[in-house]
Amino acid sequence: MRIFKCTLSLIVLLGSLGVVAAQGDKSQSKAASHIKAKYEKSKDRTTVTLKSMDLGGAMTREVSNLGQATQLTLDVSFTYPGEQITKPVESLTMKFTSRARYPVFQRGQNLMAVVDDQNAIPIGDTAYKSDAQTFYTDEILSAQVPREIMERIRTAKSLKLFLGNREISFRTEQLADLREIAARMSP
Repeated sequence: MRIFKCTLSLIVLLGSLGVVAAQGDKSQSKAASHIKAKYEKSKDRTTVTLKSMDLGGAMTREVSNLGQATQLTLDVSFTYPGEQITKPVESLTMKFTSRARYPVFQRGQNLMAVVDDQNAIPIGDTAYKSDAQTFYTDEILSAQVPREIMERIRTAKSLKLFLGNREISFRTEQLADLREIAARMSP
């Protein structure tokens, strides 16, 4: 009977370790599932994109009327020639889209990353484009981020971006997504 209990305990212990290991793999596969690669045969190039990130709430503390809060999303992508990546990609594009009742940025902004709450890394100025609609204005700010900076982001424990004077903090899941796309920039 004692051998049976020990064997049963061992099976339960090994089973729970398997569940923990599977959950660890699940978080990695979740980030990987947010990335899509599409090969365009006519142009002989592949575009790798990260699912749009909602950065909502990143700027809501700046306004008192939540109806006037800015919606902010981030799209990240890069391209490489051919169907398979053969050499490291030099940079990727970060495209921020701000949607608000009135323009918030009104021009390109300086983009800076702060990794691990201590290392500030200047990325550079963003390109600016706006699209005014009847009830809202979309402002699109895009920047090329070099592979070296993405590598620093990939190894960071925490990340904040400063788009002009606006601070954008990234949640753990969002940082995992950025790490995954950064890892795909090299063969």
